[in-house]
This record gives sequence, structure tokens and C-alpha cells, in this order.
Amino acid sequence: MNFSGDAAKPRPVDPIIVTAGGYDHGPTSDDYERTVYDPVSLSFSCLIDDTTNRLKLRQALCNVDLDSPWKVGSDTWTSTKARGSIVLPDGNFVGTRPFFDTRKVSIEIQVIWESRQAASNFGLAYDECYVPPQNIEISESPDRVELTVREALAYGNISPITAFKTGRES
Repeated sequence: MNFSGDAAKPRPVDPIIVTAGGYDHGPTSDDYERTVYDPVSLSFSCLIDDTTNRLKLRQALCNVDLDSPWKVGSDTWTSTKARGSIVLPDGNFVGTRPFFDTRKVSIEIQVIWESRQAASNFGLAYDECYVPPQNIEISESPDRVELTVREALAYGNISPITAFKTGRES
């Protein structure tokens, strides 16, 4: 699968501000919170098979065909964008925002690692992921077809999971 992704959403670095009495931690510019809003990137690859991933995987990644309504197979899907919240540096929660481009959609990407030596599985769920179509590559070799996502952008929360969550297809 060649998965690579951050383990959690980043937090902004608190710059040290020298004061007469020592120092304080705090923002020095208006873009301090930008780190909280910026997406983190993840990448992965998988083999395209004759049954499960043949058509639905491409459709599910980001509505590459800009369909309205967005369909994956015969099911109508809705974007996960703007359904979550972000914790700001002051501890308050703020809802995530929808995309400006109304045809862009996001999905939740889940990954699970299994180990025979571990008592349980470990995984991560990346919410509000957008996969730019230009970052999806399909390559052919004599014995397989592989789909590679060079960079997906996770705008939402990253949370630990031990099993796949039930899918939401509408």
C-alpha cells in the first residue's frame, strides 16, 4: 500500500517574545493560526482488481468526473467537507469550511495495520480529504494495474481507530 501520512494535525509553533520581565509565548503575526487550517498530506498506492477497485475507487476519490450528483457505483455520495471542527490555539472549536469550488468533494480515508504479534489493530482516520485529480496516477505493468495517490490533502481531524468505521454512502 505504500501509505505515508502524518500521525496528527500540526499545531503552530509558539514564537518566543522577549519582554522586560523575561519572555512570553505568543503569535507574532496574523498567520499564526494558518497551520491549524492548512491540510496535511498523505499518499498511498493500491492494485486495481477486477471486482472491488475496478471502477468505484476512482469515482470515490474526489468526483474526478465532476458529476452532480456525485455517484460511486449506483450510490449517491455526499462530501465530508465542512462537517467537522478544528481546535484553535485558544482552545475554542471552529467548524471547518466548505470548498469554494462547489464541485470539489472530500472523503474520509481510513487505514488499518494488522500485526500477528499485537493484541489489536492500529489505524488512523483522516477526515475531509481531497484528492486532486492530477495527483491520481494509474500505471500498468505486465501483471498488474496500480493506482497511486501522490498527495491527498486532509483538512479535517486525524484520529486513531482499531477497526474500519461503517461507511456512509449518502
